[in-house]
Formats: sequence, C-alpha cells, structure tokens
Amino acid sequence: MREEKFWQEGMDGKRFALCLFKKGWIILAAALAGAAAAAGIYLFAALVLGGKPEYQVFSQYRIYFDKEKYGEIEDYYNAYTWGEIMKTDQVVDFVMEALPEGISKAQVKASVSVGQMNDVKIMPLYITTQDAGLSQEIAKAYVYGLDKFAKSIEGLSGMQCWTVEPATQVPRATKTLNAFMFGGILGAVLSFLVLVFFYILDDSIYLEEDFAKRFPIPVLGLLTRGKDADYLEELKGNAAFLLKGSKRICLVDGSCLKQTGRMEKSGQTEKTGQTEKSGRTGKTGQTEITGQMEKTGHETGQGAAAGASAVPSSCREAGELLSAAAGENAETLVTAWPFGEKEVRMLHSADSVVLAVPCGFGNGRALFHLAAQLEKLGITAAGAVLTDADDKFLRAYYGKKKRKASGKRKQWT
Repeated sequence: MREEKFWQEGMDGKRFALCLFKKGWIILAAALAGAAAAAGIYLFAALVLGGKPEYQVFSQYRIYFDKEKYGEIEDYYNAYTWGEIMKTDQVVDFVMEALPEGISKAQVKASVSVGQMNDVKIMPLYITTQDAGLSQEIAKAYVYGLDKFAKSIEGLSGMQCWTVEPATQVPRATKTLNAFMFGGILGAVLSFLVLVFFYILDDSIYLEEDFAKRFPIPVLGLLTRGKDADYLEELKGNAAFLLKGSKRICLVDGSCLKQTGRMEKSGQTEKTGQTEKSGRTGKTGQTEITGQMEKTGHETGQGAAAGASAVPSSCREAGELLSAAAGENAETLVTAWPFGEKEVRMLHSADSVVLAVPCGFGNGRALFHLAAQLEKLGITAAGAVLTDADDKFLRAYYGKKKRKASGKRKQWT
C-alpha cells in the first residue's frame, strides 16, 4: 500500500476543478444566502435600530479672508478646521443669541458639521437633528452667528451666507447594495474555502489514477453509471487476460464498508436469515450472490432476502461481467468486509480475488483497511473494478467524446 506516499502527492488541478464544478451550486447558494442575510441585517439595523428619522438643513457660506493684513492666512483653514471652529464657544455663543429659549448649547454643537471643502473659501454647513423645525431654526441662527464671528476674529473680513435650503429627511439604508454585494462575496468565499477543506479531506476514488496511487493492484476497468461501451469493452478485455483460467472468482464489494452488516456465502437457506441467490449469465459462467445482513442480530424470513438484495446492482453487474470474461463455467462469488471464517475460506478457495470499488463513495481510508486485511490473510488481489463511475466527470477529465449512434469508436482529444 502507498497511503503515506499518496497523501504527500500534489493536488491535481483538473480533478479539483471538476469536483468543485460539480458543487458549484453550493457556492451560488451560499453567495445568494450571504447577500440576502447581509442586506437584511443592514436594513434591520438602519431602519429598526437606527432610531428616529433625522432632518438636515444644508447651507453654504462664502468666506472672505483679510489677505492685505494677514497674507495667505487661508492656508491654515480646511474642512476639519472649520468643523472644529463651528462647535467652539466663540461661534456657538453668537448663534445662541439668535435662538429662542429652550434650545441648549449642547444641542447646537451636536447638530452642526462641515462638509467636504473643494475650495477653502466655500464652506458647506449641515445642521442635523430629529426635528425639521429645530434644524431650520439652528441653521438660520448660524447665519447671524457666523456674521458676528467673522467680524470679531482676526484674519477674516466676513462670512456671507449664499443659501439655506429647506430641511429634508436624511436618507436611511443608503448602502443596502454595498451590504448585499459584501454578503454575496463573503458567502461565496467562505463556501469555496469549505469546499476546498472537504476536498482535501475527501479520500474518495474518482479516477483509475487515484486507485493506482494508493494500491499496487491493477485496475481491470471502470463500470460507469451510463454503461459507457468503451469502458465496458476495456473491462472485458482486461478481465479476460488477467483472470484467464479462473473458475472461481471472489468479488469483494467495497461499498459495504459503510454498512453495518455483512454478506456471506451460505450453502443453504435457513430461517435464521441466511439466503442464497444464484443467477446464470448464459453459457459463459454464473454469478452467485449470497448474503446475511446483521444489524442488531439475526433476521428471519424476508429480512434475509433483503440482506442479499443489499448488494449494489453495479456490483452484481461487475460479477456477471467477470464471470463472462473469465471463460466458460466460471463463477463469481460476492462477499464483503468484515471477513468471518466462512468469508476467509471463500477467499482462499477462490482462484482470483477482485475488489469492487465504488467511485466517489468517500471510503478511501476504509479501503486501506480492507487491503491490509487481505494482506494479513496472505491474499493478493488480482485486480479491481471501479464501479459507479461518473460518465460526465470522466469525459471532462480525459477529454473523451461520446460514441455516436452509428457505433463508431470515440476519438480522444
């Protein structure tokens, strides 16, 4: 076995991309869910938790500097400077002279702000409160207060108000689109990382190369879900060569590694739950599938038949193909891990032991254990059949085209 070497192999970019593409809907769903959640949270915070609506008055002032006396004094003023000045007592005290009683100095300072100044001589002033009338009152008071302030301070010759607009409600939830896009991107990125994490942990067999990296066992071929004719032909040819002369083939069903029971060969049908099924595949041989499913104890009657029918159809088909390929009068017996005394005798009595490994089953570690058990028993597997292979995945990976209805061979690109 090559377990340690396999886990040190680099990532197959094409295999990764195809596996990720199959689950692309998860990324899309996560992106949509993330976008909806982010937008919903933002709207809830802005509209429900944001408190009462606010009303804003915009006014604009022309600032006149006394350059003749103080030179380039305007270089010392910017939007931040004016924003701080508007809240000082020097300004607010003049503003309070124009306001009626009941309005506090703290309210005035909290309401005023200065916008971005593209010109140091033009100052945009904003008054924002939760009452439209109050915003309008304070804005008008600033017209009076700034005129008085400009005349009382050195370096300024005047501040002229150009406009005072009516109070308007401050828009809320203005960044919903930003929140939507952020949530979508975050959801997509997180889901991608989760898929990458699970891909790294995924020990499934998807390709013949995956199995070859892990086990020194030849792959007889692939049995695809769509019964691809080329892969069937390849499987029959390899089996006929490698299993030639084998009259008794034991097929170990790898899919049962995830079940809580076992299938075993039995010479007779009993009430304790043992059953035997035998199906001939023409003159070339037969496949015998016998089973006993044990979950919590022995089942009786119909329970036994259900146990035998638990053998996957792909495994049954693989057994029939092996019997037919091995030659006339060849038979294939199907068993599964764990191996009891009867299973061990069956394995040792077989001319060839073949593993039936389902693709994309997530049982790579269990296969290592199965191979180790066979090694302990001194049994060398003659080969493996990869079942339930995804036709679309294989075509995309190998660049293999479908065979046309005319029956002509597919061309490999």
